[in-house]
Amino acid sequence: MFMKKTWLKLIPIFLIVMTLPVLVLNPKTNPAGLFVTKEAIVENKVEKIIEENNDKTLQNKSEVEDKFIYLEFLKENTIYSHFVNKETGEDTDFSYFIRPEKKEEFESKVQELIYLKYPKFIADILVKAETSRTYQIKENALVIYFYDVLIEPQIHDTLSLTINYNEIKECLDFTFLLDQEYTNEDGYNYLKNKKTVALTFDDGPNDAKTNKIVELLEQNKAHATFFMVGNKMQYGSSTIQNVLAKGNEIGSHSYNHANMKRQKLAKLKENEEKTKEIYRNITGQELIYTRPPYGSINSKIREGLDTIFITWNLDTEDWLHRDKDYIVNYVMENVSDGDIILMHDSYDSTVEAVEELLPKLYAEGYQVVSVSELANIKERTLEKNTIYRSLKKSQ
Repeated sequence: MFMKKTWLKLIPIFLIVMTLPVLVLNPKTNPAGLFVTKEAIVENKVEKIIEENNDKTLQNKSEVEDKFIYLEFLKENTIYSHFVNKETGEDTDFSYFIRPEKKEEFESKVQELIYLKYPKFIADILVKAETSRTYQIKENALVIYFYDVLIEPQIHDTLSLTINYNEIKECLDFTFLLDQEYTNEDGYNYLKNKKTVALTFDDGPNDAKTNKIVELLEQNKAHATFFMVGNKMQYGSSTIQNVLAKGNEIGSHSYNHANMKRQKLAKLKENEEKTKEIYRNITGQELIYTRPPYGSINSKIREGLDTIFITWNLDTEDWLHRDKDYIVNYVMENVSDGDIILMHDSYDSTVEAVEELLPKLYAEGYQVVSVSELANIKERTLEKNTIYRSLKKSQ
């Protein structure tokens, strides 16, 4: 009799134990210790996160297969995201849904695209392991936001990277939409609604200095126009090829840097054709721009030479001051949208100034481009026998 009663008492306990694999305890909704399903605890976690973020706008609540519930909040232009694991009910980091064997490949792709989009002085900081990230799930892309990142010079825009799922399709542990065609964010995709200036260099090619400036331009997602002297071009063919290969352009700075006003028109035409022929033999391209030495030009020259004349409206006088700090401060204090900036790739101080100036201009929201790119952005058609000092709206 005793054994029978004891067995009957043990039956409820046995039934409870048998349900443990499919039941979990939710102390919030069941303070008395009752058991609920894992689906319920996941939903309770979602509700708790929404409640804790009631000062933000809920922009997205979506279920991603049997993997996670994605919650996206917005407050003051900042994205806050949560990934509630549907198996455990935990608010997990996005890295949990990257295949373990593919995490190194994923990170390598992220770093590759960061350097494609941003200048080196920014990218070097963003790829550091300790940099905090916020992940945003979109239909066909993953967006990574980088907040509270310390960069000098200080960047005021939100730093982010959009990665099309085609780029990381083998790395993620969930399915997604794959576009048939897509483009990566590229730092050279210049925007028409941003402040833009053309950076120009006279008196080259000066091999080592010119090539260092080209390297600095590349590191900062910038381009420039190099106005070169014809009788120097023939000795700098490799430098010329490097300038062009990195997306920059070249114009004529006369054949021998002589003052055009002091020469007969026939001689000017002869010298300009010599310069064009040298350039044509090196590149197979035609020179379309001319910058008169010293900016010295008159109506006879303008009408007599078959070219587009580019002068400048912001002169650094780097040839006179030979001082990095002066050059940088002068540009930053006077620069404005549509400027054509004059420098010379002949001085170490100018190279040093370019190295400091390009990040500062980027941080202040400027795109630094060639003359042709500036004309395209400003939707201006540059005409022959015309002088352009800048491409400001008023000019």
